[in-house]
Amino acid sequence: MALSNELAEAGHNPKSVDAQAEVTFEITDSGPAITGIKLIAVANVPGIDNDTFQQFAERAKEGCPVSKALAGTNITLNATLK
Repeated sequence: MALSNELAEAGHNPKSVDAQAEVTFEITDSGPAITGIKLIAVANVPGIDNDTFQQFAERAKEGCPVSKALAGTNITLNATLK
């Protein structure tokens, strides 16, 4: 996820960003498919409030090249600020 880059470019240098993706793979009527992706991000970003952090996380999710490539897949985001 592009979250650390989005934050750093805006002057919010993260101490850490841990990002994971949980992918749901199912056999559908049309064959095997990725039916969902849950993005999980936990970040330590000094000097930023949670509302601002959530805006950055959502913008990073929407702007991510992988998210764009998988636009037909339901992608959710769970972002936590430490």
